Amino acid sequence: MLESKTYIATPPGATIREQLKDRGMTQKEFAGRMGMSEKHISKLVNGDVHLTPDMAGRLELVLGIPAGFWNKLEAVYQEKLIRVKRENEWAEQKKLVSKYPYSEMAQWGMVPSTDNRLEKYINLCKFFEVSDLKLLNNKGLMPSVCRNLPVTKKMRILCGLWHNMQKLRQKI
Repeated sequence: MLESKTYIATPPGATIREQLKDRGMTQKEFAGRMGMSEKHISKLVNGDVHLTPDMAGRLELVLGIPAGFWNKLEAVYQEKLIRVKRENEWAEQKKLVSKYPYSEMAQWGMVPSTDNRLEKYINLCKFFEVSDLKLLNNKGLMPSVCRNLPVTKKMRILCGLWHNMQKLRQKI
């Protein structure tokens, strides 16, 4: 189970564990009934492997709960996992946003003006055409990002700022 301030991602295995407990069935016995190894069932119960449609079909036969229920439970779990991870990464992303001269970039018309840090993060990612600002720490990527930007004095200044930041990081 993973948590963030807003979301809790509970694997389908937690429901399987409850079902086994209610039936007084051990994981070893359950593994035998499912035609799977104890190790795989343990990973399933602990959320370490995906619940596949094949497993959902087997669960329907063994536990009597429709396969559709298990498939939906897995889909919801995977969606919440992504949300939890994104929210937990947000603290780090906030720090990254503060390393860029966003106000100046907005004044120059490079990005929309906003006070919302998440919007700033998204706008910076779109501006630099990257999926995550952490990628701009890649020394090989940023020069190509700067090279692909429209050639204006403001773009050269921004890329120059980035290069200066990289030099300072190397000295630290």
